[in-house]
Amino acid sequence: MQTRPQSKSVPCRHWLKLLALACWLAMAANTATAADDDSPKPAKLFSSEDTLAVTLTAPWRQLERDESYQGAYPARIQYRDESGEDVELELTVGRRGVKRQVACSFPPIRLRFEKETVKGTTFRGQTSLKMVTHCEKSTRFDQYYVLEMLAYRLYNLLTDYSFRVRPLEVTYLDSDTGKAAKSRFAFLIEDDGDVAKRNDLKKLKIPKVSASRLEPEVASQFALFQLMIGNVDWAATAGPDPTECCHNVKLIAPRPLEQDDYIIPLAYDFDSAGLVDAPYAAPPNGLPINSVTQRLYRGYCVHNASLPAARQHVLKREPALRALIAAEDRLNSGSKKKADRYLDGFFDILKDPEDFEKYVTEKCRK
Repeated sequence: MQTRPQSKSVPCRHWLKLLALACWLAMAANTATAADDDSPKPAKLFSSEDTLAVTLTAPWRQLERDESYQGAYPARIQYRDESGEDVELELTVGRRGVKRQVACSFPPIRLRFEKETVKGTTFRGQTSLKMVTHCEKSTRFDQYYVLEMLAYRLYNLLTDYSFRVRPLEVTYLDSDTGKAAKSRFAFLIEDDGDVAKRNDLKKLKIPKVSASRLEPEVASQFALFQLMIGNVDWAATAGPDPTECCHNVKLIAPRPLEQDDYIIPLAYDFDSAGLVDAPYAAPPNGLPINSVTQRLYRGYCVHNASLPAARQHVLKREPALRALIAAEDRLNSGSKKKADRYLDGFFDILKDPEDFEKYVTEKCRK
């Protein structure tokens, strides 16, 4: 009677070889993953000042017409990154702002991303971004928003406690009709959390703050900058929202915030500035000026001791400030001349001790 042959056991040395092979394959896979993780990534969104050409697809006609809906619409952004790769990301877009929604036929926009969606791209780390748009169909309106973008960059030259911006050339493709509008200028504004992070600070949300808690030197530079661009539409100690300070100002500070810690004000939203001189802009009620092009110093008296140093700080940067405007190719010659003349009035005040005392120091807010 024949018996079934017994299976032979695999020698131990063969098991060891198989185990070694499995380990080698696992190490190779890990090495490949690490190599992928270490592959060069495109520069982050606000580390470059170059114009980024994008196509934004969304139901734009619906968004423009339905002024009552303030929610999100599905959208898609397409662009080519610095390595030449075409990138397409899902996001949502929605209306934002108050004044410009009333004054403009095309509203300012907020872009919202899922963090995982933008991982490894130019937009990595971004979840919510403000986009300043063209307001009206006429391209002459673009001059106002180029100047508004330049206001942010002028402030970048004075302090790192300022929002960075990224210019865009946007093609708006309507997802309902398939029609693409003519590409227009726009720009994105850095998130306040990112400004805080690169200055080793944190966002601060408090109902109000006393002027004495604001860092004196920064607050004086802040106030002189607002005077330079002719902006009075701000408040750095309280605002219309009783739960969160301030008006057109964000606050950053160390965390946890100790009793002796200073707070840093971040200025934003400059479309009402005299430098921009937008057709819909008007000074707030109750101020002794009739036009946004009239200057009025609104810094706080508690910071007057730091004004002389802030004054010298700004004066030293006058050539760079003027050069920034002169080099902006998106501005036509008339806009450049008008902006440069507007800076003349500010620097005339700074260079004359009597005028500085009369129009700055003595005009401080108690």
